[in-house]
Amino acid sequence: MIGKFKNNTKIKIISLLSALVLWLYVMEVVDPDETKLFENIPVTITNMNELKENDLVIYPNTEITSDINFSGKLSKLKKIKKENIHIDGQIKNPIEGKNEIYLTASAPGQITHDIKDNLQIVTLEKLVTEKKAVEIKVQDKSKIDQISKDKKNISVSGPRSLVKEVKNVVGILDVGSNTNDFSNQVSLMPVDKKGNEVVGVELEQSSIAVNVTLLEEKKVPIRIKFNEEINLKDYTLSQESVTIKGKKDIVDKTESIETQSVDINEVANGISKEIYLNLPEGLEAETKYITIKLNTINIIKENFEYTPQDIEIRNNESNIDTSTLKIPDNINVSIEYLENMGTIKKSDIVLYIDLKQEIGEGNKYDIKYDVKYNLKSIVVNPSKTE
Repeated sequence: MIGKFKNNTKIKIISLLSALVLWLYVMEVVDPDETKLFENIPVTITNMNELKENDLVIYPNTEITSDINFSGKLSKLKKIKKENIHIDGQIKNPIEGKNEIYLTASAPGQITHDIKDNLQIVTLEKLVTEKKAVEIKVQDKSKIDQISKDKKNISVSGPRSLVKEVKNVVGILDVGSNTNDFSNQVSLMPVDKKGNEVVGVELEQSSIAVNVTLLEEKKVPIRIKFNEEINLKDYTLSQESVTIKGKKDIVDKTESIETQSVDINEVANGISKEIYLNLPEGLEAETKYITIKLNTINIIKENFEYTPQDIEIRNNESNIDTSTLKIPDNINVSIEYLENMGTIKKSDIVLYIDLKQEIGEGNKYDIKYDVKYNLKSIVVNPSKTE
């Protein structure tokens, strides 16, 4: 068995060597004819200068390629490399729209070739140039007072359909940490109506210079406007100053910000109330309102007695005999007011009868009062006279 195995091995080796020798003979001596396919070979347009002279460009700008077969002796085909293959194309009488392109190629001696698609169709478009508006978009508009740019419009060049897609040219400005006016170069990008970049067009320039004026900022005190004089120490504010922002001339002349008028009677003890700031036109602030809280203040109650001699008679245009008025001998006036208003005296409250008043049932006039303070309550008893 072992001997037979050795004999078979020798036979196999001899057969392999024989086949190799026969293959070498065929390849080197016989040199058979073969065909070799090369795919996706780029096409070079030979009359590009003519297109340029006529302001034409291939668009859509897809790469033009073709497949090519080479036929000939195997030894010759082995020497052909894909990178050394050149296919040329010529567009005869180029016009805007669809055009035929004729493809040609060359091959080494004793080699033939066959271009798969030797006639292709390409689309040409006119190269146009249009002016497009430049828009500067700011990432933080709250700091900006004014932006000036050295150009309002930029020329955009390219295939007609692409240029038509361009709505405007946009530059993005980043204010960053700048606190003073500054100048900067801003890169430009052509965009369509959706804000997407339009690729395939050229800009007259890739950036423009912009000058940026920032809004002025300043911290000023808040001045509370009360409907009457009070002691400020009786109130607590959420903040006593505010940062304002605006044009320099307005900010410079603003020394404080006043609130809307505050009625102290609307501010209950221990409860906060929102009061809005009265900002001059052209100014912004970090907040539109603050809160004021009335500290606990005692309510004072007083009673004053009035006699007929204390009552004023007003508007006696009909010369009524005032002695006929039955004014009560004692008129009591009860008042309530906040402690921080100071002391209210009898002389601060004037009682009077207005004879111009239309008297109603019972022929009675109202006993009215004048007081310069905003009292929490005032009661006149009796309140009428015959």
